[in-house]
Amino acid sequence: MSTPPDPPLILSGTSAAGKSALTRHLCIDLPETGSRQFGLVQAVTTRPPREDDEVGTYEYVDAAKFQEYESQGELLTNVSYRNSQSRYGITRAAYQTVRQSGRVPVLTLAPESAIKFSSREAQPSWRCPLTVFLDAPDSELDRRLAARGTGAPREDAKQDAHKQRDEDRAFRYEFLYIIEAGTVAERATLLRELYELNTWGRTGILHQRLIDAMVRCHLLLEESITRQVSGASYDLRLGDEYFYGGRIRRLSDEDPILVIEPYDYAITTSRERANLPRDVAARFDLAVSLFAQGMILSNGPQIDPGFRGPLFCLLFNTSSSPVLLKRGQHYATLEFHRLLEPTAGYKGQYQQKTLLDYLPANAARGAINELKKEIEALRAESQKLQTSTWAILSFILALIALYVSVK
Repeated sequence: MSTPPDPPLILSGTSAAGKSALTRHLCIDLPETGSRQFGLVQAVTTRPPREDDEVGTYEYVDAAKFQEYESQGELLTNVSYRNSQSRYGITRAAYQTVRQSGRVPVLTLAPESAIKFSSREAQPSWRCPLTVFLDAPDSELDRRLAARGTGAPREDAKQDAHKQRDEDRAFRYEFLYIIEAGTVAERATLLRELYELNTWGRTGILHQRLIDAMVRCHLLLEESITRQVSGASYDLRLGDEYFYGGRIRRLSDEDPILVIEPYDYAITTSRERANLPRDVAARFDLAVSLFAQGMILSNGPQIDPGFRGPLFCLLFNTSSSPVLLKRGQHYATLEFHRLLEPTAGYKGQYQQKTLLDYLPANAARGAINELKKEIEALRAESQKLQTSTWAILSFILALIALYVSVK
């Protein structure tokens, strides 16, 4: 039984997100990954050449030639882009040229075309292609698009670019990986790691090298820093927003300490935000230093694949002493588990929510708060009783003293 060919690598994303530069780095500058080499599959397009186009990326044709390819069934995929002003496609001949050379085909496609091309139904004989959506902040994309022209784009052209960007991003969650940060070299390093991982079908807890590569590109976590990566986990840092004593509060330079009183709890946020791909789940664990002080982590430990948003922990102080947490300190740890295969991804109610969205309407009347109020009420009553008792006792002693003096 023959070994099936290596699956293709499909790159897509918003305009000016860096697809061409990444493709060049993978296929020309550093083409090898393990025993594999990457090879660019040349696309065919009706748009005119640009100065920043990499040599060999496109075959430039007129509309008639493109129509000829299409009518003869030579196009594996084709799509109209930017209000049908330009058409793009991949010819069977270009794809087979890379395949027959023994290299891994790398295709740069528009988002809609990439999804159609990579579907199991469309290509049932392939192992699942590795699909990657590249993006960047709007301000950076606008700057790059302006640099392609002779100056600032017209307002109508800018609006068209933003509209197309929104249309492209509508497909982003159908891709296996979404990469929004990192240098070209960091992105290329990560994709080589991910390609090997997916081709061999390896599962289990992610190791330090891979976590580090993913964190650099804000995959797994956003607002993350590589020095928090350890052997097989990431150390979360305490964020500013938290819920305590019935209301939402914030840490600051002037007020950097969270104090959790005995038998009380706080809901904390991390500085990092989750950005999990569809083939990775994560699990919480409390920092050992806090566990040794009597703290426990009371929320569910798992973060589902595909979840994107802030991370919250419910911390409960079981000790008889206050526990202090400092702004930005390591308070919880995440370990990441690669699944047997990708899932549809988390689409629940907590995607991209805030701390306020997590709190039930009666959060300020939770059982612990109610118990605390009752204890405080009993303590107040006890103090009143003690005051009354001492007053009565003092009065009795005064009467006794008066009686003795009269005698």
